[in-house]
Amino acid sequence: MKRLNVIIGKKQIVIASLTVLLGAAVAVNFIVSGARKKEVTEPAQQVGANYGDAAYVANKTNSDIATSADAYFAKARLDKQQSRDEAAQVLAGMYGGGDITSDEREVVQANAKNLSAVIESETKIETLLKAQGFEDALCYLGDNGANIIVKTPGLDAAGAAKIKSTLLSEVEVASDNITIVEVK
Repeated sequence: MKRLNVIIGKKQIVIASLTVLLGAAVAVNFIVSGARKKEVTEPAQQVGANYGDAAYVANKTNSDIATSADAYFAKARLDKQQSRDEAAQVLAGMYGGGDITSDEREVVQANAKNLSAVIESETKIETLLKAQGFEDALCYLGDNGANIIVKTPGLDAAGAAKIKSTLLSEVEVASDNITIVEVK
């Protein structure tokens, strides 16, 4: 009797019952899925079409292009606002951390003032560019330079000079660190 206990123990009984339970679950799944037969239909054949023929999906008109440019500016503004909000939340979290020293608090306050000044300058530049006749404009100011994105049907040298002078009237940036991008 002792030898039979060694061969068939509690672990072996549990494993055998789990195996039977798994087999029963597979059988039930097979029976249930077999009851729901899936109908397979052939794809519709187009008359006069050959396999591999190209077809136009969309024909962009001028109004489609205009709306895509408007959509670009709307998305860019939303992304810009989200990044500003995230930066403000980080600064607020650092400021309200409770265990920062007075020196660290001053640094956070200086960063908050800098962020506020950058936001104000970007908004002012964008407004001035729109007032000068550009359809839409976005300004991104960084530590090393500035990026200006304008919506215009055609940007010539005079327009680029106007953008550059507007930017330089508000902020100090090296001329070679100014990037102007045209969106049509």
